[in-house]
Amino acid sequence: MKSEPTRREFLNATARGAGLVALGSTAAYLVIKAGPDGYWQVDPRKCINIRLGAVNVEVCDKCATTCVLPLSAVRAVNEYAKCGRCCICPSYFDVTSEIGRDGLPTRKLCPRDAITREAIGDVDPDDPLNNFYDYHIDEDKCDGCGKCVMACKEPAGLGSLRLEVRHSLCVDCNRCTIATACPDDALVRNTNDLSKMDPHPEEETA
Repeated sequence: MKSEPTRREFLNATARGAGLVALGSTAAYLVIKAGPDGYWQVDPRKCINIRLGAVNVEVCDKCATTCVLPLSAVRAVNEYAKCGRCCICPSYFDVTSEIGRDGLPTRKLCPRDAITREAIGDVDPDDPLNNFYDYHIDEDKCDGCGKCVMACKEPAGLGSLRLEVRHSLCVDCNRCTIATACPDDALVRNTNDLSKMDPHPEEETA
């Protein structure tokens, strides 16, 4: 005759069952969230703000102004391996603003003050231009307006900044309002990993 399960065995079985249900629910949620056609992503080969070949053009702010969310799901991202960590970063400073006594521009470029910088090593107070900095995006403030990304292009910058859809924020609308408004069809719904695409192909021109 089969013995009754002990309390420990019962609890273990219950915990395993709950874990499977939770995993199943999470998987189902991710499938529903991703949708049958994948997810929305910025194609760096098309986005006029990102493409290094697109110069002398106006900044496109559709990512910031047409998302259904109060604060767009698109964010600026700094690829640190490409960043020059310049003292006067054209994406951090408004380089057209008046120069202060320290030799630095007096205004910042980001309208939401979403870029912060942190000195690398010791700061030379006698020569402010002889210092290097890490630049970080405050994603709680950034709305993906694209101004910093455009300013980071060569020859002023090194093209380390790009725009990305943050999937933890995106509600995955079936018809993305940014994609509808984007003049370059740079918002695409795809199952491929667009992060592996070369954002600066040599054949791209303005």
